[in-house]
Formats: sequence, structure tokens, C-alpha cells
Amino acid sequence: MSPDGEGAPRRQVHTAALLIVAGVLVLFVPAGDEGRVLVPISEGHGLSAVDGIGAGLLALGGTWLEVLVVRRLPYLALPPRALFALGLLAGLGVGLLVASVFAGFFWWWAVGAATLGIALLVLVPLTARR
Repeated sequence: MSPDGEGAPRRQVHTAALLIVAGVLVLFVPAGDEGRVLVPISEGHGLSAVDGIGAGLLALGGTWLEVLVVRRLPYLALPPRALFALGLLAGLGVGLLVASVFAGFFWWWAVGAATLGIALLVLVPLTARR
């Protein structure tokens, strides 16, 4: 971000989004091609080296994007109710994603990804504006 607080440049938002897309694509590698499970998480879920790389890219890009959005929030001029709703939607999405891994809510990951995606589809374009 620029030192005068003008906002997040589009280049940073695009770079963070590319890291997220790269991480998701790496996570889409079929389980048979990933190698052995290094860290078992729950029945049917485990972390291989390929998953670790994908999760690392996803975490790096997601954290960078989150920092850009949070630093830009005062400039977005969203009403408090909209901010609350977007925060609730994003939190519910992340919660469902985590719960689907640890608690056997297998198809709930899709609902969690969709709710988190909706919140991101609203906030990211606003953040990328100058």
C-alpha cells in the first residue's frame, strides 16, 4: 500500500488473488498423484507434501488479501450493517470449511466455500479500486 494511505494498488490485489488461485489448483491434484499422507487429520483427510504446498500458497495469498481488505475498510464507506453481514458471511464460510475437515460434514465445505466466496466477491473489487 502507498505510504500516504490512498489504498491498495490493484497489482497487490491481483498478486494475492493469483497466489490463491495457484494454491487451489495445487489442491485439486488427485489424491492418487499426491504421494503418501504426512499428517493424518481425520478419517478420509490427511496432509501430503503437495497439499502442504497448496495450503501454503492459499494461506499466503489469503492472508495478504485479508490484510489489504482490512487496511482498505475505512475507504470503502460501507454501512455498518453491510460490514456486519459480510463479516458474518465470511466467518460462517470459514467455520463450515474447518468443520467439514474435522467433523465429517463432508459436503458442507461447498456451502462454506460459497458463503466465503460471496463475501470475497463483494469486498475484493471494492478493495482493488483506487
